[in-house]
Amino acid sequence: MSIDHLISLLALCIPLILSVTGAAIRICSKLEKISVALGSMTTKSECAVNRMDCPALQKKSFNRQRSRSAASRSPASAARRSNSTARR
Repeated sequence: MSIDHLISLLALCIPLILSVTGAAIRICSKLEKISVALGSMTTKSECAVNRMDCPALQKKSFNRQRSRSAASRSPASAARRSNSTARR
């Protein structure tokens, strides 16, 4: 194998190795971000306990009444009501 062949082989392999290495580094950093996000998530039982302890959610009936009345006054619900009425 001559020196020219060896140099051309290295010239082909080095960019390939660098691009594969760069892709592997990007994949590893994204996997690390995903694992950090998954580690900070709460379980369903922890979420239920937090909801029970939340003072803003203690008055459930008030929140339901408020959301229903707010929804009935929204422009989207008014448009649905006008579309559902029969036109003559």
